[in-house]
Amino acid sequence: MSHSQNGKAPGACNTEGLGTNYFKINFAIYQAHRKAISTQIAQLAMKGHTVYELADGGFLVCKYGYFHHAPDFEALQVFAQRLGVSK
Repeated sequence: MSHSQNGKAPGACNTEGLGTNYFKINFAIYQAHRKAISTQIAQLAMKGHTVYELADGGFLVCKYGYFHHAPDFEALQVFAQRLGVSK
C-alpha cells in the first residue's frame, strides 16, 4: 500500500497546497504602497496643494503658481514633512 502525497495539510480541502502564492503577496504590498501614496496626496490636498502623479513615477506638487518636483514617493514624503503637512 503506497501513500501519495498531494502537498496539502492533513484534513485540508479546497486549498492551494503548501506553496506560496507570490501574486497575492505582491498585490498586498502594492495595495499598501498605493494606500500610502493616496494618503499622502490627500494630506497635501487638505492643505491646498495639488499633486499630479507623473508617468515616470514622480510627483508634481503645485500651489499658488509654484511647483515642486518630487522624483519618487520618498521625496514626496520629505517635501510634505518640510511643509508641515505630515509627521
